[in-house]
Amino acid sequence: MKRTLLTAAVATFLLTPGLVSARGASTPAERKRAVETTRRLEREPFAKSANADRRWLFQWIVEIPDIQVRICAGPLDALVKENAPNGKILYAQAGFGMAAYLIESPKKADDWVTVQAAGLESVLRAYESVLKKRPDAHVDVLDSLLSARKAGKLRTIVQEQMKTCDPESMGPVPEDSI
Repeated sequence: MKRTLLTAAVATFLLTPGLVSARGASTPAERKRAVETTRRLEREPFAKSANADRRWLFQWIVEIPDIQVRICAGPLDALVKENAPNGKILYAQAGFGMAAYLIESPKKADDWVTVQAAGLESVLRAYESVLKKRPDAHVDVLDSLLSARKAGKLRTIVQEQMKTCDPESMGPVPEDSI
């Protein structure tokens, strides 16, 4: 019950623009740090600094007004709903991957299929790193997505997923994903 109330409060906070701190746009140094941190989390999801890095990235994405990360319901929902091994950190990685993509490719910010696919790619890179450290941490949905990527069908999956999403109503990465 307490966790549900916290999640609802965080969601309200994140979805109400007037409640977000009135800071300015992200700086070039912050954007560089965000991309570097995202890539490091893909390579080393269990590094000593990983949890602090995730907290910083999450807070930064929430606070900045110039990079909008939105998660669409889809295959990654199983990571959190089914309490998959490392599910929360991998779910959050999707948002970090999208932010990094938006920083690196700002002209494609309106191409939500590509943005969502970039987030999914980030998750899969992190998942591959997880499996190197913890070979028993397989997650069926991620194994299926790895197979789809190998077959060149990952974008098709994202396109299908996006048919039911409205970019204006997609929500941010929930704080309890961290």
